[in-house]
Amino acid sequence: MSATGRLPVAVLALAFAVYVGWAVVPASVLYTDWLGPHRLLAIAAGFKLAYLLAGAAWAFACRDRLEPGNPARPAWFLLSLGLALTFAGQLSLAPFQIVLGETPFPSPGDIFYVLAYPFLIAALLVLLKAYRDAGLPMGSLAGRMLLLAGVAAVAVLILRPVAATPGPLLDRTLTIAYPVLDLILLVPLVLLLRIALQLRKSRAGEVWLLLLSGFVFLCVGDICFAYFQSLGQEHLDPFVHATFILAYGLIAGGANRQFHLLES
Repeated sequence: MSATGRLPVAVLALAFAVYVGWAVVPASVLYTDWLGPHRLLAIAAGFKLAYLLAGAAWAFACRDRLEPGNPARPAWFLLSLGLALTFAGQLSLAPFQIVLGETPFPSPGDIFYVLAYPFLIAALLVLLKAYRDAGLPMGSLAGRMLLLAGVAAVAVLILRPVAATPGPLLDRTLTIAYPVLDLILLVPLVLLLRIALQLRKSRAGEVWLLLLSGFVFLCVGDICFAYFQSLGQEHLDPFVHATFILAYGLIAGGANRQFHLLES
């Protein structure tokens, strides 16, 4: 990896470490005197906006550089739409986070976040179909059934305390909707990760490992958010910020790698 390629990786790693540190040692001088919750929230908003905008632009550029009829072309378009909607959701939250130092929930941003999921799920399904049509192994029927059973078990484990949380109907609906949508996203995601691991020594494999790892952290971030909300553990929000920054950064990095691969 060139020096210019290492710099974005170092920036992402540093940002992730800063927010994990905020969760682990919030009373340290770095977080009480130098940065502070308001400033950290504003910086996190900036990172998320930058990565989402870059990811959406690069995903659309990848779609633009694939010839019509390429089975992966619609997937990149769907991915760009999903990331653009997520960017719109984060953009609607940014004034609250940057100016007021708070993250309201629910907020208008939730409309865009929820609308993004069908496009992200569809993108993964289109990619899965393209790989299947190309003859890559999808695993046995028993393996896929085991995956569905595992997702169902995780759903019960996570959704039980979330569903039991008291509060306004809209709050509870959204708190349940996010992990449900993430668990749906996980099914094609796990199958695609299996394929990406088989291709990991190739440049295409690196692209998909970055992208799909980003989606994994996206699911983890949403599920943690819902779980922490249900348990009243809002002080763990820095972990959520760290996870989303890492997720968006990895997805943007994967789209950027694919763009350069298509350009070469």
